[in-house]
Amino acid sequence: MRKMITNFYCDPANIKQDNLTIVGEEKKHIVSVLRHKKGDLIDVVNGVGNKYVVKIVDIARNELRGEIVSREKVESEPRICLTLAQSVCKGYKMDWVVEKATEIGVCSIIPLITEKTDVKIESGKKEKVKTERWKRKALSAMKQSLRSRLPVIEGAITLEALLSRVREFDLALFGTLEADAVKLKQKALFKNDPKRILAIVGPEAGFTGRELRELSAAHAIGVDLGKRRLRAETAGILLAFLVLHELDQ
Repeated sequence: MRKMITNFYCDPANIKQDNLTIVGEEKKHIVSVLRHKKGDLIDVVNGVGNKYVVKIVDIARNELRGEIVSREKVESEPRICLTLAQSVCKGYKMDWVVEKATEIGVCSIIPLITEKTDVKIESGKKEKVKTERWKRKALSAMKQSLRSRLPVIEGAITLEALLSRVREFDLALFGTLEADAVKLKQKALFKNDPKRILAIVGPEAGFTGRELRELSAAHAIGVDLGKRRLRAETAGILLAFLVLHELDQ
């Protein structure tokens, strides 16, 4: 019996040839919440691009074992890898950014600290707790949106540290209200058919003059997000969506 399509997650380490094992909260959700039973067919993704139709063959106290019936082609992933470097937002707004960025197809998220970011990221245990919460949000959103890739949630870094990594990407963009900002619809912006793109979003107060010079020196391109000043979380999702819309046709 195959119920309504819902993607469940299995750690790649727990997938062996034609069998897999699901443990922890995911096992509990499948069995205790959705009431799946032995013999049911479920859809499982491994977070790195693979999807399987799985038959439940055994349910134990701490694990669910399944047999891979078939492997399916995944149509829901973008053809480009977009990394969103988002200036950390207050409260639970960053949770929202992680959730929505995952839903629209972002492949990794970097919490960003700029000169005007008004959120402190404390090192150690508190930072780890926040990062783990964001990872859970991404996992939930991946399943809900029927994606097969789980976005990587990195630790918070400064703009300076981020710009030292620009060469990892084919193209780096940042949202700005500056007069010389480029329209995303300009085809010349994507003339080299970039596959790995970095989208950088600052805080609501914007980047400082020094940061803008550093972005330019790193060959990041300022792009226009409209005439209105947006909240940081809105700007991040808008920039990510517009880039994916232009390149993922």
